[in-house]
Amino acid sequence: MALVIDGLTQINIPEQKQLENGSGTFPLTLAPSDGMTMSASQLGEWTKKHTVKLRELAQRHGAVLLRGCSVRGAQDFAAMSGAMDCEGYDYIGGAAPRTELVPGLVFTSNESPPDQPIPFHHELAQAPEPPSYILFHCETASAQGGATPIIHSEEVANFFEATYPDFASRVAALGVRYIRVMPEETDPSSAQGRSWKETYNVSTREEAEAAMRRQGTEFEWLSNGDCRTITATLPALRIDARTGKRVFFNSMIAAFIGWNDSRNVGEKAVVLGDGSPVDPVAMRGVADFMQQHRVVFKWHQGDILLIDNTLVMHARDTFVPPRRVLASLRGLPMPQPARPADGLFSSAGVPPLRMGIVGTGAMGKEHIRNIELLGEDVAVVSAVADSDARARREALEELGAKSSGCKVFERYADLLSCDQVDAVVVCTPNFQHIEVLRLAIPTGKHILCEKPLCTTVQDCEEVERLLDEHASVRGIFMTGMEYRWMPPIQRLIRETDSGSLGPLHTVTIREHRFPFLVKVDNWNRFNRYTGGTLVEKACHFFDLMRRIVCSEPVTVFATGGQAMNHKDEIFEDGQPDIIDHAFVSVEFASGAKAMLDLCMFAEDEQTEQVTAVCELGKVEARAPESTVRVLRRRHIRGLGRTPPAPSERGVAEMHSMPVPKDLAKAGYHEGATFFELREFVAAAQGRQEVPISALDGKVAVMIGTAAQESIRTGKVVRLDSMGPQKRHDAQQQYALETSMGLQVETSLTPQLNPDCDVQQA
Repeated sequence: MALVIDGLTQINIPEQKQLENGSGTFPLTLAPSDGMTMSASQLGEWTKKHTVKLRELAQRHGAVLLRGCSVRGAQDFAAMSGAMDCEGYDYIGGAAPRTELVPGLVFTSNESPPDQPIPFHHELAQAPEPPSYILFHCETASAQGGATPIIHSEEVANFFEATYPDFASRVAALGVRYIRVMPEETDPSSAQGRSWKETYNVSTREEAEAAMRRQGTEFEWLSNGDCRTITATLPALRIDARTGKRVFFNSMIAAFIGWNDSRNVGEKAVVLGDGSPVDPVAMRGVADFMQQHRVVFKWHQGDILLIDNTLVMHARDTFVPPRRVLASLRGLPMPQPARPADGLFSSAGVPPLRMGIVGTGAMGKEHIRNIELLGEDVAVVSAVADSDARARREALEELGAKSSGCKVFERYADLLSCDQVDAVVVCTPNFQHIEVLRLAIPTGKHILCEKPLCTTVQDCEEVERLLDEHASVRGIFMTGMEYRWMPPIQRLIRETDSGSLGPLHTVTIREHRFPFLVKVDNWNRFNRYTGGTLVEKACHFFDLMRRIVCSEPVTVFATGGQAMNHKDEIFEDGQPDIIDHAFVSVEFASGAKAMLDLCMFAEDEQTEQVTAVCELGKVEARAPESTVRVLRRRHIRGLGRTPPAPSERGVAEMHSMPVPKDLAKAGYHEGATFFELREFVAAAQGRQEVPISALDGKVAVMIGTAAQESIRTGKVVRLDSMGPQKRHDAQQQYALETSMGLQVETSLTPQLNPDCDVQQA
């Protein structure tokens, strides 16, 4: 059945093929529906309205060809490309001679001579941060030749690893480096003729050197003014974090086959990360495979081709002029609120998700504000429940004029039985989660349960059993872990998932902040109601460790105590016993190690820093600054007796990721609650898998409980896996599909699983 999206319909073209992975046609081609036309401005509006759907189609099919629209020239093309709602991308570091036509958006494609073919490559794969998407627009089609062939990189990777396994293993382990000599002035006779001035958008050597150091590129100035460069070591086989599939993401073939001119010799233009030569037989074999399996369609005037640059390689055939094809590079999707027009749901008309909030304290009200930002055609708050009259009143104040359509309950059981609620967000005090979930899971409603999943491992396992028992009737279940969705942390995860920095070895998380705030009946002052600070507060961080490392925890050791906070408070339940500082060390099955530094009397604002150290460099994410620092080391091994000189050191890349103002106003988690809710709604609508499962929530509680026990005993606590561990990847997220158990000794408090033993070192 043909795909129809608001005036554009899927059509078939003779050159298309079916992808080997079963994802559909390659490329997917869309054209105006019968009897309809679409102007450039209308296509721009269509793209703006359906940008999320368009990017999803690009991810599924690898490439999307828009044909038959009235797009003519750079300005029309810019209107469509700019509507993609992605970060801008400057063409820095590329070899191709180009002319910028619309500043920051559109430039000519490679202006090298028409008799020079351009081999297959991922755009700017030789750069530390390649673009996410590349778009082409045919302004003038060549009468002969001039196609832009495409091939799916997953298929190339599969062939490469199956045909040349030994060399592929070396490439995966060592990465590659690219060597290129750039002229002082652009040489239009060469496909690699872009000058170092244009390549780095500079006018002086000093500016070029600064740009190259930022990229980790080594350089040498030649006597004629040319510049010889050697890139930092870059991965050539990468894992696409969205799909978990291996891709042949590099410019190895393009360099080996095509980087030939008066300054460069292609066979010497790419080496392995240790400086050893590549296998010429493998290089030519892969090039032949690409030539045999490529898709080559004839350009039509007005065509626009959208390529997911992580998944698809492109090339250029020789041609007889005239021919003019324009290009546009786009970065990552912008982290901003999705409105109904953004295409969060299909155009078939999915009704808004009716959401009930159980517990309308501070976190419940934050969810109310962020659900409103999703847009009323996406989700609405249809009911709230809280035993506290003041909390109910404040929830209605948050809803404002929309409160008239919201049912209000004192008892959460009444909300759970309400037929005007499709999904439930559980925001009650920690110790009440298990009570609410015992009633909520059998209803079949979708559930988002705030962290921690429960206060004990035993209760978490009961949740898993309930989900299994009601699997045939229940909706989706997701554990709320807002910190995963903070924009800088998302960027850090993408960096580590990409493998561009090599294997990950250590993760350090630091949160310095103010003490716990006042809650109803002061429940958050006591271990028996919270699970302990390292469950209540730090489960976020243990979940992050596990997600970043992509491995399972093996041992936990912690030290901490109650130094300052709440020691002068006395309540009906006694004196608070929650700790206010801790150092927690976690070892993972992969060999990676992680540490948490938590102090709840250090600052007057909440500050987080997450650092992941890999073999080739490190990534640091900070909040509330919302920045990411990426450092690629230039000298991994072979240091002499002195530290690297300033000119020999890697230069950090700094990325600012400001939180949109409306998201910042809606909560205290750097916009993360909005992004979490958007993921939840998408999963509830069946558009993706659940990114954070009940099992993920349980393991976070398990690590926190082990840390609390380690502080009590002063010993290492071991976490032993129970049965085989299998993973699946759900939209850049890893979820374990088998269960685990924390082994604790019988002297632990009754809230822990009495059927398990503890192993302490």
